[in-house]
Amino acid sequence: MVKTVQKTMKSKVEVNTLDKVRIPLGKTAVKNAAKQIFEMLSQMPEITSSWALNKTKCQQVSFEISFCSDKIIQEINREYRDKDKTTDVITFALFADDNEAILCNKTAELGEIIISVETLVKQAQENNNTTEKELQTLITHGILHLLGFDHLEQKDYDFVVGIQNIVVGNL
Repeated sequence: MVKTVQKTMKSKVEVNTLDKVRIPLGKTAVKNAAKQIFEMLSQMPEITSSWALNKTKCQQVSFEISFCSDKIIQEINREYRDKDKTTDVITFALFADDNEAILCNKTAELGEIIISVETLVKQAQENNNTTEKELQTLITHGILHLLGFDHLEQKDYDFVVGIQNIVVGNL
């Protein structure tokens, strides 16, 4: 029998900027969206059956969403991923990599999601999405990474994108 995390797990979300960019939709809207997305993911058996939180007794998760410019995300991408180009979202998954190291007071510290505001706006236009929908997509994608879901192989990519589309479609 697979142990899954209780559906009542709370989420604590911090929203910041890494440089002088405006947070799309504002901090409160981003926090609320992230909490709603986490809640939806925490009720999906295809997520909870294999996410990194199964090995803990945590009652809450905590993660950060930071916004930045293309210049800053390119610097981060170059330094940490050895890719000298901009990208839409980068995650630093603390908990998924070592589920015992970042557990404090029954709170799992998941890590950080970094989103380029410029790329977010550009992709929204290219995908005929609102900024809100594109932001929801990137937050969902980032949370999935923080929970230990990666997409190094095509089948994993298809899974992550499929889940992200389900979640965003239900917001």
